[in-house]
Amino acid sequence: MAATVERWIALRIALVAIIGGIVSGCMSGPRQQPPAAVPVVNSATDSAVFAERERLVANFGGEYAAPGPVLDLVREVTGRVVAASDDPNAHYRITVLNSATVNAFALPTGELYVTRGLLALANDTSELAAVLAHEVGHVTAKHAMQRAEFERQATAIMPESISGSEAATSRFLLASFSRGQELEADDIGIRTIAKAGYDPYGAARFLASLARQTTYSGETRSNARLSFLSSHPSTPQRLSAALETARNNVSPTSIEADRNRYLVALNGLAFGEDPTSGVVRGRRFLHPRLDFAIIAPEGFTLENSPQAVIGIAANGAQAFRLDTVRLGGLGVEASLAGGWIEGVPSTDITSFTVGGLTGATALAKGTEWTFRLAALRRGDTTFRIIFAAREMTPALDRAFLAAIGTFHPLSPDEAQSLRPQKIVTVTAGPDDTAASLAARSDGGEGALDRFMTLNGLDRPKLRPSETYKLIMADER
Repeated sequence: MAATVERWIALRIALVAIIGGIVSGCMSGPRQQPPAAVPVVNSATDSAVFAERERLVANFGGEYAAPGPVLDLVREVTGRVVAASDDPNAHYRITVLNSATVNAFALPTGELYVTRGLLALANDTSELAAVLAHEVGHVTAKHAMQRAEFERQATAIMPESISGSEAATSRFLLASFSRGQELEADDIGIRTIAKAGYDPYGAARFLASLARQTTYSGETRSNARLSFLSSHPSTPQRLSAALETARNNVSPTSIEADRNRYLVALNGLAFGEDPTSGVVRGRRFLHPRLDFAIIAPEGFTLENSPQAVIGIAANGAQAFRLDTVRLGGLGVEASLAGGWIEGVPSTDITSFTVGGLTGATALAKGTEWTFRLAALRRGDTTFRIIFAAREMTPALDRAFLAAIGTFHPLSPDEAQSLRPQKIVTVTAGPDDTAASLAARSDGGEGALDRFMTLNGLDRPKLRPSETYKLIMADER
């Protein structure tokens, strides 16, 4: 389940390296303070763990104040999974993250994390149990320590200067090592939930929903080039292995999937991105609190975080960052002249106006990267926009300038599209169809596909009296 977070973290690290020396801004509203970290013996270590936990939780939108029934169910399932695990006396802390991303991961310290996006995609308690048991399996199998030791040994035997083919071989071996760990964690997790009395086929059902989700969201197409070196096996491979393990672990003590109870508990769960922190829609980024939108150039994939909006294109040869700062009385031209990129001076500073705001733009040429910078001022807030390219051509620079020129206040239609959404569970009547229930959901393109994906359906056929998830506007 951690492939998404690993790709995201890798992207963040790459962009920090590219755009070094920038003071972090704030692209989000107020966040809940995360609770204390897992207790450890050494106070210095305790402080370090707490700081890392704070950063990790903040990068996923903060801790989500899940509705009581959801939180109670997650804790119950976690307790049963741990009790049936290879280390039933271990202590785990479960945190629900305020992120629409479908993800779950565990830390060796006993921290378990699950996003509300994953809770929304799952359709019964056995699916949730399978996800949590998979992550607990990583911890009990000491996969993090094994991977660290593998990387240490690989670094120790690697010469100081290696060729491109040798580097590619090293990456492949590490990726293969990770894929083996994922399959092992799947196997451990399925055996664990069967022992705990859950339906062992829950893992396969969730993996099938995950495959539909990636196809529906376009992730399969956009990340196809990464699949070979992905840290996770392909979903078909995992699904096949999960089905075989489940068949070998069916027991009389396994319970039903417990779909209705799970879905009723989900009622009221926030769905999709938190619009107060800004929303990514394809190449567009919209922020209701700061009242602006911007459109990235063709080919860019955007990610939102509490610190900034970041983007990447051209296999990592182009990057984008937008954040906000307060510069006091410092003007936009003076801000650019002061230099945003450490060790790279800004030149060719030019004033302009866009979206009703006064701004300035500049170039900054480093040894490996060239940067197109822009600053826009609204009251005490300065919007900072940075595009970076390894090879900056005139055409590419014009595309970056054109993207900066799309910055504008939100239109009424854009503002309306950013209403928060939540899950509402309904019982299908005898005359209801997938299309009729999908039509009741809160707008959006591809409503039927989204309804089927969200409810784990491979065909548009409903069962009367069965519970299903709809997406509705949250009017609170």
